[in-house]
Amino acid sequence: MKAKRILVILLLAAVVVTMGACKKSRYCHCISESYQNIALDGSTSTVADTVVVNVDRGFKCEHLKELGLQELKNGEYVTSTRKVDCLELDMDTVVTIPNEHPTDD
Repeated sequence: MKAKRILVILLLAAVVVTMGACKKSRYCHCISESYQNIALDGSTSTVADTVVVNVDRGFKCEHLKELGLQELKNGEYVTSTRKVDCLELDMDTVVTIPNEHPTDD
């Protein structure tokens, strides 16, 4: 009887460990600090970059403090480092991440 009890406990422990190992990565939603954006016509606006980053499961989103972001300026990509605040996304509730940009009509 005692052997059956130990076997059941070991089986449950194996199930719990394998269920935890199924999720290999996590998604972090990061927002940069606000900065001034200068348009071609000279007008300025305050903007903040938003990005979703896929990181390894062992990494915590809160530990991301800076990200290198690329922008297209004068036909060339320029990389700039920005301070960010990141939170983990619960991918069970987020069905899709929109990839559409608003159009000026």
